[in-house]
Amino acid sequence: MKLKEIAERLGLELRGDGASEISGPAPLDAAVPGSIVFVSGPKYAAALETTPAACAIVTPELARRARCAVLISADPSYDFARLLELFHPPYRPAPGIDPTARIDPDAKLGDNASVGAFCAIGAGVRIGRNAVIHPHVTIYPGATIGDDFVCHSGAAIRERVTIGNRVTILNGAVIGADGFGFIQQGERLVKVPQVGSVIIEDDVEIGANTAVDRATMGATIIRRGVKLDNLVHIGHNCEVGEFSRFAAQAGLAGSTRIGRWCQFGGQTGCADHAKIGDRVMVVAQSGIPHDVPAGSVVGGTPAMDIRAWRRLAAIQPRLPEMVRRIRALETRLGMRSAEKEG
Repeated sequence: MKLKEIAERLGLELRGDGASEISGPAPLDAAVPGSIVFVSGPKYAAALETTPAACAIVTPELARRARCAVLISADPSYDFARLLELFHPPYRPAPGIDPTARIDPDAKLGDNASVGAFCAIGAGVRIGRNAVIHPHVTIYPGATIGDDFVCHSGAAIRERVTIGNRVTILNGAVIGADGFGFIQQGERLVKVPQVGSVIIEDDVEIGANTAVDRATMGATIIRRGVKLDNLVHIGHNCEVGEFSRFAAQAGLAGSTRIGRWCQFGGQTGCADHAKIGDRVMVVAQSGIPHDVPAGSVVGGTPAMDIRAWRRLAAIQPRLPEMVRRIRALETRLGMRSAEKEG
């Protein structure tokens, strides 16, 4: 692609030779002649002076450091993501329904749908325009799905689940499985019927092998713009606020409420019925047993303010030596007390 065409399609100011042929995007440390890179901060500015890349996407402040052509951007990371999609558009199979797919006569699919091999779509299902449903997807009866839905192979959408527009579900995810509810009666456990549903709003992405459980009653709700990584578990009756993000192996117990724009690191866990405020950040491998106020940054198990957690983390490796010294001091003090008494 010509550099001039890239600048036009991204809507960025070009400084340099627009006729240059660009072979593709590359990381800054792996740039080759003909590639295009990005630099978003002064930490990597020096590399602009030596990079063999044909072009760099940079802020106005960094443009003067580059020895190559530049595209001027207020947010180079964002524009580089757009560039990646120019060179590597998402795979989309041609519209049409594979002959091996089983679609109930009562189901309705919008225009331009693509349904892959061995899919099963139940009675009463409603799916909007431009859906891409890859092979071996199962959609149970009564599910309602909006426009521009993408569902990858092996995923399962259970009965009565509601999904908004522009939602992507990756391989093996399960939306609407029964919540984990049992009552002990004598020497046995009795399953509590999980008669609720799941509501997923617009612009949500759900990672591979992630599970979002249906509510006991009411609905488990994933709000607009939420991003769930692979192997995340959202328990029954939880509500995840807009644009919150969960890294791999994070989990929420039932009836947890998560605010807007929260970030949960990998392998974090949250106890049932906890209320987490807006813009809370949780360090990886932390456990939250209680409510957390908005704007907090917490870490550890049980999770605490990040400053206290860092102090404890710094002290822990020194604990064996501190214990040894304390015991030595106790021994010396004990000897002195014995001498005085003698």
